[in-house]
Amino acid sequence: MIISYAKFSKRHPYVHWGIIISLSLLFLISAIMLIEFEVIEFAVAIVVIGLLLPFFAKASKYKQQYLSD
Repeated sequence: MIISYAKFSKRHPYVHWGIIISLSLLFLISAIMLIEFEVIEFAVAIVVIGLLLPFFAKASKYKQQYLSD
């Protein structure tokens, strides 16, 4: 799955950046809502993004090592 996403992000960089930006915005909005309203349900998005970070890091590392120009 990591190799597939690395190849996908290499072929479609704008879609990849859209995914990264949307996840960053989701994190920011969730963090602000969690601080403002103190409702624990907003922490779910932060945890999900935290679980996805190693996936993106491994895909990036694979892309740099094996798919570089």
